[in-house]
Amino acid sequence: MANVNYQEHVLEVEPFGIDQIPREERHGRIRQIFTLWFASNLNIVTWFTGFLGVELGLSIGYAILAITIGNLLGGICLALASMVGPALGRPLVPSSEHAFGFQGMRGISCLNLLNNIGWLAVNLVLSVLAFQEIIPTLGYHFALIILAAVTLLIAVYGYNFIHVFSHWMTMIMGVFFVAMTYISIHSLTGIMHTANVAAGGFSWGIFILAAVISFSYQISYCPIGSDYSRYLPENTSKFKVWLATYLGVIFVTIWLESLGALSALISVTADPMSTFATLMGFFTVPAMIIVILSLMPINIMAVYSGGLALLAIGLPMKRWASAIITAVLGVLAIWWGNGVLAATYQNFLLLLSYWIAPWLAVVLTDFFYHQVYGRVSTVRAWQGMLSFICGVVISIPFMSTTLYTGPLAKQFLNGTDISYFISTMVSVFLYLAIIRLKPAELQNTYCKESGKRFQNDPITDSEVI
Repeated sequence: MANVNYQEHVLEVEPFGIDQIPREERHGRIRQIFTLWFASNLNIVTWFTGFLGVELGLSIGYAILAITIGNLLGGICLALASMVGPALGRPLVPSSEHAFGFQGMRGISCLNLLNNIGWLAVNLVLSVLAFQEIIPTLGYHFALIILAAVTLLIAVYGYNFIHVFSHWMTMIMGVFFVAMTYISIHSLTGIMHTANVAAGGFSWGIFILAAVISFSYQISYCPIGSDYSRYLPENTSKFKVWLATYLGVIFVTIWLESLGALSALISVTADPMSTFATLMGFFTVPAMIIVILSLMPINIMAVYSGGLALLAIGLPMKRWASAIITAVLGVLAIWWGNGVLAATYQNFLLLLSYWIAPWLAVVLTDFFYHQVYGRVSTVRAWQGMLSFICGVVISIPFMSTTLYTGPLAKQFLNGTDISYFISTMVSVFLYLAIIRLKPAELQNTYCKESGKRFQNDPITDSEVI
């Protein structure tokens, strides 16, 4: 890698994987972080997520309030995961080796890989359905191959191409979604004259559940948060990276999810895609094209970050090859059954995502604790793993999903899911207690297992926006 000169070259395949990005290769501006997270959430999935509060029985006002609270809180977590990218210079999951050890990090990477492949599969099915709405005679498998190939091409080129693509998608899709918002509101104005806008009500259990849904939508991105900020210069302002990420995600998610909640007033029993087509009316075909294009950034990120997860597991290959394998696995997951298993798989993925909150709690606690003290105590893998496992196990009785509902959530919380908050608090306080109370020699940090130096230099606020 000594002779590599990647820097800001867009039409050059990214040569770096999960190793720390060299100082001379650091580049980029903070505004790129905003457009990336804005574009990745500017899609129909975000719109559909807003349906759930009204479907569960909340009035439109309380549904939008739950959406706002959930996204404001979830966005904090994602912004923190993105914020540490310039300091680490590496993806966040491989960097968690300091707290979890090499084998623990490999296990987390397997979960991250499965998460990326799964969501790629689910979103590809949605893209295929929209494609077939445009061309009804188009076969399922042919449409799937076309969409997967286009997604893979951009992911193979890597980091710079993804950022440039997100920049243009933010502007182009932003205009289209503003137009779609206008069409939807115009259609809803007529529909709501006959619809019962005051339908629904309020229940603390349902309200918290609706907020948790929006919260979990945000934190599902956390394992890949630093994948797209790790090339920024080391002296990049942490706060500016955090703010760019936070504003990028909360603005678009609150906007589209609130619009989704309003759209659900048409019929809480209707299929979201059918409701969307009803709202678009004459503009259904152009809207389906927008659906396909809007899902491309999130699918590209799933292929790219899934490839990085493969590398973190320890498979010896180039980054571009790992992206190809990820895309192939995503396609194979939905090759049979014409995508009918996507809904079941999505429920499984939501259950699987419970690992993210306690893992993130340990990783960020480890990072910021050592940033504050400017030096690092020797950390053993069992400390991070114990904190993580305890966080997961203690939170199980508080879980509530379509596949499993914990006894405490069922008997005392009316099905309300507060497991994310329980697992986060348990993991943070347990990990802090272990590393604070353990009699360890304080030393200048080198992670003995990974050989990577922690970034302990103060971060300045110098960055051109």
